[in-house]
Amino acid sequence: MTDDQQQPNEFPAPKPLPGSVYIRPGIDDRPDYDKVLSPEDKSAVARLAVHQPRRKVEASVTQAETQVAQMTSEGSPAAAAASVDTAVPDMGSAYVDMRDPVVSADGQRPNPGQVTRLSWGFAVGATMAIVPWAALNLLALPAVIAKVSWQRVSGAVASRAAFSGGGQELSESLVSRIGTVGDGGVASAWAIDLAVVVVVGVVVSLIAEAVVSALSDRTRVAAGRRTPWIIAGGVVSAVMTLALGLCSNVVGIALLWGLVQVGYVMLTVPMAAAFSERVPDKFRPRIVRARGVGQMVGQALGVWIGVACVVFGGLYTPFAAAAAVFLLAGIVPVLVWPKEPSSEEQPHTAMSAHMLMERFRAPRRAVEFWKAFASRSLVSAGVGLTTMFLWFIASALIFRDWFTQGNSSPIAVPVCSLIASMALATLVGSVGAAFIAGPVGEYIEDPRYLSVISCVLYTVALALPMTMPSAVSMVLFALIGGFAFGLIDTFGQLLAMGALPDARSAGHDLAFFNLSNSVGLALAAIIGAVGVAVTGGFSVLFPAAIVCVLASAVVTISMKR
Repeated sequence: MTDDQQQPNEFPAPKPLPGSVYIRPGIDDRPDYDKVLSPEDKSAVARLAVHQPRRKVEASVTQAETQVAQMTSEGSPAAAAASVDTAVPDMGSAYVDMRDPVVSADGQRPNPGQVTRLSWGFAVGATMAIVPWAALNLLALPAVIAKVSWQRVSGAVASRAAFSGGGQELSESLVSRIGTVGDGGVASAWAIDLAVVVVVGVVVSLIAEAVVSALSDRTRVAAGRRTPWIIAGGVVSAVMTLALGLCSNVVGIALLWGLVQVGYVMLTVPMAAAFSERVPDKFRPRIVRARGVGQMVGQALGVWIGVACVVFGGLYTPFAAAAAVFLLAGIVPVLVWPKEPSSEEQPHTAMSAHMLMERFRAPRRAVEFWKAFASRSLVSAGVGLTTMFLWFIASALIFRDWFTQGNSSPIAVPVCSLIASMALATLVGSVGAAFIAGPVGEYIEDPRYLSVISCVLYTVALALPMTMPSAVSMVLFALIGGFAFGLIDTFGQLLAMGALPDARSAGHDLAFFNLSNSVGLALAAIIGAVGVAVTGGFSVLFPAAIVCVLASAVVTISMKR
């Protein structure tokens, strides 16, 4: 058989009909300039090119979502866990310019597994960061200050009495009246020493936030901008906490507490910035609630761990436990969430003192903004007057007759038991606020009235231990107060968003608004120290807190909707 018989005849393909192939002008008929142009032509074209500088990195202090994350971490966890739709005026959101909402601000598109890791990473990070912070602020720090101040005051009184010949009698009298009115200045020393330490911490924290935020934005390493700072923050916090527990004088405690604040800022501020940059807009509500639940559980867990350490291990044990958790808080979240992209290619941005001070520049001609700022500051002061001095209230007011009633165990036992019970009650109240805030906010659309009603409810809670000082009234105060403060903070954030003067500068204005929490803490420390020094007892803290909260309600109701 021939080859012609084995293979059929192949006919040539017909030419395409006229118009059946469409050539796109400027696309399909465009020549390859690398082949067409001569070297001289290419050189001439290169001379006409305009150099486009790389876009500068956006500072985290101007990112609205970063500042909202920082706001929720400093306030009540119920505000973050609540299902209240808080419209954040973020001009960089993907929903503004129709970008893909599942792509994060750093250009990453996380898959479902990575989104789950981000959710768990930020929830675990929030929990582990707040656990040692709650243990230090509510238990370890005031307990150590009480011990140091007592030793200083009792030694001074005993030395004066010994000089006059009645040292033994006065010393025994002072011991029997510790923590009561007319105790030889012990209550005043407690309050003043704690106020000094708190104010120093607030000032150092404000400066550290500005510096750490700017340095973190400009970090250019393979591990990313935020990861090195988070790890270093956990290490610094742990080391300074261990040193703080060994200090035996108020000056050293104040200095070391300031350094602990620096480490805590290094841990939490970059984490808030990472939340804004790494979480796509579509998944933010889900992860915000996860962070809120983590903070809620972490506050109670931190108090319980601190209580167990004080009762069973002594005063230094909570510092050691807090240091261990701080160290884990800087490592575990980084291991849980996906690796942060490298920042080596980001443009170099110079840093100046003017840029650092820009954080503290208040918005101009914004009356409603200042009302919201004053309202949050007064609420923070009212809440801080009781939480800041809680150890002293429990030991010098609630259990002042502990030893005269025939009890032989250390007074730290009933004090720690009361604080642990109050932590549980506060957790229950915060959970209730998180569940009820959404439905109530939909039923009553004006957040001013909701905030004012919550303030009145908080004053009712304060009136219970003021009129009937007992362990039961303190637990009821924690239950009702935790519920009321959760609502106050939730609706206060709605008011703050509505009071922003310009959506284009929302990030900067929210950064300044977040200073209200620090201002409130400083006010609480100063008012509490002055009140205790004048009256000689801690019962004055409750009416002072009522005045602050009611003043916040008056300012809130005066705001324009």
